[in-house]
Amino acid sequence: MKNFSIYLKIILSIATIVLLIFVWNFDNDGAFDSILTFLSIITGFSITALSIIASSDFSKNLYLKESSKNNSLTLLHELVYLFRKSTLIFISGIMLILFYEFLPTLDEEIAILGAKEISISSILKAVIWFITGVSFMVFINLLLTFSKFIIRSVSNKRIE
Repeated sequence: MKNFSIYLKIILSIATIVLLIFVWNFDNDGAFDSILTFLSIITGFSITALSIIASSDFSKNLYLKESSKNNSLTLLHELVYLFRKSTLIFISGIMLILFYEFLPTLDEEIAILGAKEISISSILKAVIWFITGVSFMVFINLLLTFSKFIIRSVSNKRIE
């Protein structure tokens, strides 16, 4: 079942990128400056939050609690993994936008499918928009998960 979920995510990702290349490929790369700012801010937030967690008693409490998903890990392992994954996604979005902005000759046509020309620029734009959407979802998930960890940690302190 886990493999099916992974394959489904891969297929949906590829389908979304193809749609972004062929259907939703508008002249919308002017928004990349704003997206770059947003990704930079949430990357900074993630790194700052992780450093605050690392230097607090909160991390000690999380390290003592076993993960419900995998009993070989602690809640601290789960949270650090989530922050690491999120930060890497945000940084990959930043890198792609920088590649798009600073690499020359991206508009050269590499293929024609039907009446649609495909260029490195259109592929890169589609991947940037895809990573941006994923970044929004990952950031929301990060905030929700982090808030659950905080509530759980505080509620455990009151019980003790």
